[in-house]
Amino acid sequence: MQNLTPGRKIAYAMGGMAMNLTNLVISQLLFYRYIPDPDKGTVLIPATAIAAGTLFGILMTAGRLTDGITDPLVAFWSDQSQSKRGRRIPFVLWGLLPFCLVFFLLWTPPVESASWTNAVYVFIMIQLYFILYTIVVTPYLALLPELTGDLKERVNITTLQAVFVMVGTFIFGISGPLVAFGGWWVLGLTVAILSLISFLPTIFAIKENPAAIASVQKLSMWKWLLMTLQNKPFRFVIVSTSLYWFGLNLLLMVVPAWVESFLGLTKADMPLLMMPFLLVNVIFFFVFNTLSKKYGKYAMYLVTCFGSGIVVPLLYFVGSLPGSPLVWSAVILGLAGIPTAGFMMLPFAILSDAVDIDEERTGQRREGIFFGTQAIFQKSAIGFSVAFFPVVAQSAGQFTEMGLKMVAISAAAFFILAGISFLRYPIREVAGKATLVS
Repeated sequence: MQNLTPGRKIAYAMGGMAMNLTNLVISQLLFYRYIPDPDKGTVLIPATAIAAGTLFGILMTAGRLTDGITDPLVAFWSDQSQSKRGRRIPFVLWGLLPFCLVFFLLWTPPVESASWTNAVYVFIMIQLYFILYTIVVTPYLALLPELTGDLKERVNITTLQAVFVMVGTFIFGISGPLVAFGGWWVLGLTVAILSLISFLPTIFAIKENPAAIASVQKLSMWKWLLMTLQNKPFRFVIVSTSLYWFGLNLLLMVVPAWVESFLGLTKADMPLLMMPFLLVNVIFFFVFNTLSKKYGKYAMYLVTCFGSGIVVPLLYFVGSLPGSPLVWSAVILGLAGIPTAGFMMLPFAILSDAVDIDEERTGQRREGIFFGTQAIFQKSAIGFSVAFFPVVAQSAGQFTEMGLKMVAISAAAFFILAGISFLRYPIREVAGKATLVS
């Protein structure tokens, strides 16, 4: 463990900005670079707009599959690394510049017209993007348990990290004006530079613990993964966080359709609902930070799950309540931002406690495989939620008021299930140490 000055904590936490910003831009905007509205731009993949959209979806899905495969591979590789600079920092160091370059190149296709060259190009670049994202982000996250064994300090670090995640979200909010000002390449270059700035402080300010490297036992990846899944607290973490992510992604997908199909507004009006949610999120990071130190992460995580399950179903009553549906929607999403703040900052700190318990059981620090395995389950949950959303929300291919409200109810059900599945989580904080209680 090292002396964690405020500067070092901020240096590490800054990575949260790029981690979130690049994901948002890729998932929300890359489609429109290659398959724009036919009235506003040229479709860059050969086919009709609908067929090209389907093809692009297949290309993105292939990238996500690669992402799922590389998560445990990179995690295992970094756990077993013997570099003089540590097990994690070299991955961030050597992966960062290629990651930023590939991100930029995604927005600069070779042909500005419909071409199979573009289809092959974006397929290759998407694969490289997800591989390099894993190479940088998984080892970066795996640094957290090693930075400090102080449970309160871990919450402080994840709180700062959550703040920078929100900074990434707010920067994403100006991506539209960036594209309007300079074009897609300006967006790609700006986010690439910000990503470089975001991760560089971790490379230069964080030093790894040599003792963690010396303790690593050489085993096969499958044995490494099996040992991870045998960790009882970890099983509770991956089940609960995956269920919560399923519900949260449903809620986030509801918002654009809610704005257009239910409130009768346009995409440009979406900040009217998202800003209350995000601003309340940021404010309550610090509330959850204080309460977690007083009552423990276990209790506050349950508040997060059950609180979300109680607030989100209130969307069902919008339209039947007196007053403006827009105002009620903004108020309810603002309230939903309160418990969601806990989810943005607590899971990584909770997972770090499970890593500590694993070290007591195995005598080894294996942070990478824990974060990599968790990513597989969480990304799968998000993927399934994307498939689940239109089945519930649409009728005859159109979003309906009742369909969107039922998605909100479904999201709440997954939040409640996340809380129920965590009730028997066996780690508590005793005298500032993660301790198994059953």
